[in-house]
Amino acid sequence: LFNASLEGKAIKVHEDVNIGLAVALEEGLIVPVIRRVNGMTLGQIAKVRQELLDKARGKKLTLDDLSGGTFTVSNLGQFNIEFFTSIINPPETAILSVATMKERPVVIEGKLAIRHTVNVGLSADHRVVDGAMAASFLQDLQRLLEDPYVMFQI
Repeated sequence: LFNASLEGKAIKVHEDVNIGLAVALEEGLIVPVIRRVNGMTLGQIAKVRQELLDKARGKKLTLDDLSGGTFTVSNLGQFNIEFFTSIINPPETAILSVATMKERPVVIEGKLAIRHTVNVGLSADHRVVDGAMAASFLQDLQRLLEDPYVMFQI
């Protein structure tokens, strides 16, 4: 349901996952879209992401580059922001906010350690998903980020 949109009173779940990347330019915020992420490798996603960022900075994005997103990621880490709340891009159901990565003290197996951590937030349209589903989404994301090898065990 996080890859869905509300169309009138109906919820439409999209087959393709099209991730919008919020990009801050001097002129303002734009959201180019990486299409069909669900059919790409991590390397392919990284390549398309860089191409879109280069097009955005060069002011060469087309309307097609900016449309069709089904879920957006906003990253303000480069601004040293530790937490923020993003506003959903209609008609999407949710947007993920990613803050800066910092070294922080954490307790691991009863011992104090310094680890890199990042705060993320999720804004969700409660007409489509509820808070429990959002919490579950964030739990799954946390599990994957803390142990990315889990993705290969499917």
